[in-house]
Amino acid sequence: MTTTTGVTNSADLFESINKARDSKNKSQETQDRFLKLLITQLQNQDPMNPMDSAESTSQMAQMSTVSGIENMNASITSMMATFNAAQSYQAAALIGKTVMVEGDTMQFDGSKPVTNEIDVPAEGGVVTVAIYDASNNKVDEIQLGKQPGGRQAVEWDGKGANGNNLPAGKYYISASVAQANGGNKQISSYTYVKVDSVAMTGGTVNLRLTDGRVLPFGDVSSIM
Repeated sequence: MTTTTGVTNSADLFESINKARDSKNKSQETQDRFLKLLITQLQNQDPMNPMDSAESTSQMAQMSTVSGIENMNASITSMMATFNAAQSYQAAALIGKTVMVEGDTMQFDGSKPVTNEIDVPAEGGVVTVAIYDASNNKVDEIQLGKQPGGRQAVEWDGKGANGNNLPAGKYYISASVAQANGGNKQISSYTYVKVDSVAMTGGTVNLRLTDGRVLPFGDVSSIM
C-alpha cells in the first residue's frame, strides 16, 4: 500500500506492530501447551519406570531456547516498526526541500550556478563533464583536469560553450574519466532534486521526487 498525499501510511506501521504482538502471543501459547503436556506426562508416568530427569531437563531447556528465539524475533520486529515510524517522520520533513541523489537531471533557474557532484574512481583521473539541454544537445563542456578519487563537487555556471547565458529549464550532466588505453569511462553523477511527497511501501520509506522518480530515503546524500 502506498500513499500519495505526502504523509506516511500508518497502516503498515500498525500491521508490523500487530504481527509482533501476534508472534509473542503464539510463543506464549506454545509454552502453555508444552507445560500442560509435561504435567500430564508426569501425572501418568509408570511409577516403576519414571521419566528420566535428564530427559525432562533437556526438553525444558530446548523449549526455553525456542521460546527465547521467538521472543527475540518479536522484539526485533517491534523495534523495526518503531524505527520505520521514526524514519518516516524524518522523511516527511523533507517535503518541499531539495535533496542530492544519484542522477543526471539538473534544474537551472536562469541565473544561479548549479552545484552537482561526481564519483571519481579511487585511482583518480582526468575528468570531463558535458552539459546537455532538454533536447539532448550538448551545450557546454567542463574540463576538470586531474581529480582525486571520491566524490568531487562540480559547478556549472549556466552558460553555453560560447559564454552566453542559457535559458532556465532542465539540463543534464554527463561525466567521464580518461582511461590509460585512451578511452573514457562514464562515472556516476549526483544532482539536487526537490521532494514532492513521502510514502511508505512494504515497510520501506520512499521519496517521490518532482522529476517523477521514487527513491528510498537512504539514497539521499545531502539536503540543501
